Amino acid sequence: MTIAHQIYMNTAEPVGEVAAMVSRILAAARLCEGFPAVEALMDRSGVPTTHGMTVRVSKPSPAPFDIIEDEFGIPSKILIWLEPDKDEEFADQDEDVVVLVAGILEETSADVVLIHNYETVWLIRRGGELILHERPTLWPDRRLALIKGEYRRESLRL
Repeated sequence: MTIAHQIYMNTAEPVGEVAAMVSRILAAARLCEGFPAVEALMDRSGVPTTHGMTVRVSKPSPAPFDIIEDEFGIPSKILIWLEPDKDEEFADQDEDVVVLVAGILEETSADVVLIHNYETVWLIRRGGELILHERPTLWPDRRLALIKGEYRRESLRL
């Protein structure tokens, strides 16, 4: 099984607009060299960050049911797939995930769910309310400092 993070978004924005937003966030945070091409982010091979994580933006694959909607009431319209490079330091790549999701939370008011490995929910924003997983190893102070606005903490799991 592939180890990866997934960011699910419920937004009316088309996938190309979300990919352009991701490109801007990656460039502004210097997680990639220059501005990643929107087409490259939407390509199956994705775009690598400076720490080796591959970022892809797409519509979720059709499935008989939407687990994100079923579990959290958030229909997933956009999927941002974040796959680490197994030859690079995972901790650095996890930091990239947090920087990216913090940028997404600032740039859009869309409902968002960040999941690791289809089991641990790192955060949910639903109806403007932000909930971060209560585990301190997921959200140490340096990561919490990236999150703007109010949030509450609780144990989150799929």
